[in-house]
Amino acid sequence: MKTTLILDPAGALTITTFAMALSILVVFILYYALKSRRVRTSTLYLSGEPENVVSTPTPSIASMYWGFMKRFAKSLYRILVEEVHTGSLHDWARFISSWLAILIILAIIIFIVFVLMG
Repeated sequence: MKTTLILDPAGALTITTFAMALSILVVFILYYALKSRRVRTSTLYLSGEPENVVSTPTPSIASMYWGFMKRFAKSLYRILVEEVHTGSLHDWARFISSWLAILIILAIIIFIVFVLMG
């Protein structure tokens, strides 16, 4: 004889929520129990130069990004600022859908090539 336990949606939600909270708590406790207590520090490598030669040891990520965008990717930067980020949702959707169309066409071509080859 087989018996089946059927829960109402509220009871199933309560049990699922409790199980997820319990599993998150267990993972949290394991992480903090196994985490290394030692603080690792390393000296900055300056290519053999003294520290007073370098005024800023490392550039920030933001300045590296904008330096690349403004120096090496001027046309991409112009397209992003003037055509994509116009504030109109229609312009953004047109830009994204054009890239999606290119990816779909490329996927179809690759699929056809694999079907014909194999």
